[in-house]
Amino acid sequence: MENIVETLRELNVAEEDFVYLNYEDSAEVWHISDDYIENALGETDTASMLAGALATPGVTVLSRYDEDILGTMRDEGMLDEYERNGDFEWFLSAKIQEHAYEYDLLTISTERHDHKRGTCGVSANLKVKAGDLYRLGTTADSFVSGFDVVVQTRAGTLTLA
Repeated sequence: MENIVETLRELNVAEEDFVYLNYEDSAEVWHISDDYIENALGETDTASMLAGALATPGVTVLSRYDEDILGTMRDEGMLDEYERNGDFEWFLSAKIQEHAYEYDLLTISTERHDHKRGTCGVSANLKVKAGDLYRLGTTADSFVSGFDVVVQTRAGTLTLA
């Protein structure tokens, strides 16, 4: 993808339209252990991808349920311990890993290969307004980097590569 802003404008994506961002990673796990989900959350980059998006000023990141994720985390008190002089993105990543299952921040699935081994998939499915990406300008490319970017157009649903 050469330039996300140019691509969205060429596709006539309006400022109020949503751009969907999807990221998935997985880890091999022993699903018979009680902590295999926590291990998968620590071994995958999904929490840090979500944290990077949430820590970007000027962009409201919504869940697949249209919730302002950062606003929900704030309302639930998950950000109360943050000290303003710390690394906000790292703090968010740790909180996402800690509360991912409880607050449905990430999608977690397990594929069982046999009676004890399997693969735990961890994904983030987000959406942002195209206008937020337009306002980011040249930094929009780094914002969407690593995500599968999906938009709705008159021609149908397009995944941008």
